[in-house]
Amino acid sequence: MAVRNEHLVVIMVEPAPVGEFVVWPPHITIVPWFPVDDPGRLDKVLSRIAARHKIFQVKVGRLADWGKKKPFEVQMIKESGDLHRLHWDVFHALEKSGFPVHQKEHLGAKYRPHFIYKKTNKVKEGDTIAVVSFVLFKQIRLKKTGTMIKRAAKEYFLSA
Repeated sequence: MAVRNEHLVVIMVEPAPVGEFVVWPPHITIVPWFPVDDPGRLDKVLSRIAARHKIFQVKVGRLADWGKKKPFEVQMIKESGDLHRLHWDVFHALEKSGFPVHQKEHLGAKYRPHFIYKKTNKVKEGDTIAVVSFVLFKQIRLKKTGTMIKRAAKEYFLSA
């Protein structure tokens, strides 16, 4: 197994499986992958961000197509100032702290929060999701298959 230095920060819409998993459960990406060379410094950055943000709610929006080459359905999240502030805070803090975030074409003003639609999702259009935390995930790429194994590294709780 080869470790790829790849981390993401997400909001879980439905609980993640315990331990390692391959297929993501519904989640809203706050920032896509970024390398980590100092886990202690990253923990301090994310802890400070969580302490600055209060628990908030977002509303699940309409279905939309996502992706250019092989579009798939996603459930959009309706505009939420709190979610966008959290996104900007995480994005800028990571960048300023030496954790360069990749796929910047989907960040900042172009950030469109969503999660992958599946008929089995428990959350549907019109539902409200309480955002009480965000989770740092680490991904590991298996050498033989290229499969990405995900594992929660730490959950950060927002202030009450």
